[in-house]
Amino acid sequence: MTRFLTTKNTRKHLWQVAALMTIVALLAACAMPAMPGTAPAAEAPAAATEPVAAEAPASSGAASALDPNERDGMYTSAPDMTIDPSKFYYATIATELGDIKVQLYADRAPMTVNNFVFLAREGFYDNTTFHRVLQDFMAQAGDPTGTGMGGPGYNFADEFWPGATFDRRGLLAMANAGPGTNGSQFFITFAPTPWLDGGHTIFGEVIEGDDVLSQITLRDPQGGATEPGDLIKSITIEESDSSTLPTPTALPPTPTPFPPTSLVGERPLAELSGAEKANYFNAPPEMVIDTAKSYTATISTSQGDMVATLYDDDAPVAVNNFVVLANLGFFDNTPVNDVNPEQLVVIGAPDNDPGRDVGYTFNPEVGLPETPDVGSITYRSLQQDPAGGVIASGSQLFLALVAPPPDVVDAYSFFGKIVDGVEVLSTLTVSDTIESITIIEE
Repeated sequence: MTRFLTTKNTRKHLWQVAALMTIVALLAACAMPAMPGTAPAAEAPAAATEPVAAEAPASSGAASALDPNERDGMYTSAPDMTIDPSKFYYATIATELGDIKVQLYADRAPMTVNNFVFLAREGFYDNTTFHRVLQDFMAQAGDPTGTGMGGPGYNFADEFWPGATFDRRGLLAMANAGPGTNGSQFFITFAPTPWLDGGHTIFGEVIEGDDVLSQITLRDPQGGATEPGDLIKSITIEESDSSTLPTPTALPPTPTPFPPTSLVGERPLAELSGAEKANYFNAPPEMVIDTAKSYTATISTSQGDMVATLYDDDAPVAVNNFVVLANLGFFDNTPVNDVNPEQLVVIGAPDNDPGRDVGYTFNPEVGLPETPDVGSITYRSLQQDPAGGVIASGSQLFLALVAPPPDVVDAYSFFGKIVDGVEVLSTLTVSDTIESITIIEE
């Protein structure tokens, strides 16, 4: 189910019938890697000679002084970058069964590794458990409450890199509840899990303790598990100048920016399939709208038309992005992605994959003066931007079925509102289609 994110510790507060959910601080807390079936076990990679490394205290931070349950939601934002991605980082997960040592992919997933290193050094993981352990699948941990609903109190974005595939046992990855909802929960695979490719950030690999991994007690919370999971005593971080794993192939160079404003012509994307539109661009558009003019959008659906006013004076970046994509035909013949009854409608994932959109994120304006209401339109916020504001999907949109609470304006860019045909909005289902979005400039 799609939910708004939060900038504060309001996790577990759900939308009520008369209002949108207050932005959820930790959707990743209820993250569960999906398992379509079992897969054969594979051997973990053999450990090479251990590098010389300097050990850092595992429990030197504020979290170590608290009981695990008291750590839930204790932070309000993701940590600043403190690791050196050119170095090699190792984590020793000390369990009641023995130690599991992983090498972290600091060069591939620096933000994720930095988060894990921060939480480990804070003592956030001390005396927590493997709360979800499924045979031939994975062992999940990182929730201080042990329920699958806990986390640090913030979210951060995914990091996917070429070659990041769940093709073997012993991979360390982030649990999440959808794009941009990483927090503290992680899992280690017992076998290849290719159905997770592109959905979870892989940020490390077991190099020692595969025998311990095999001993972790199976535990399925959905199967009525009552006993606590196996204990993680601590996670100790080491930094080194040498790698145990083979040096990976160099990442490809940063691609040349390809924004939507690179295209010309009359709705050149209109006839493309959803799969062809997904991740079509890699950078947001240049500013092309004229804020001295006014803009409206006609959203034609299989249930009827809706007309929206766009707030280009207050949100020129947000409106410009929407106008450019609409004029290219990006939204034409795309599905309604999700409907949360009496909450919101989600559109803008062209191939109906919530992990894919137009291909880039951007920083739309937040804190707009208009009070959000029924029919308000906002981009899907993925995470807070350390520089201020939010980082949002370039094309996924939330359309409000009820009035959002006023305080969400600081975390969402409500850049427009449906002013005519709003009754159509409540009739939409996931079987419906956005036939086109056309822009009028006056």
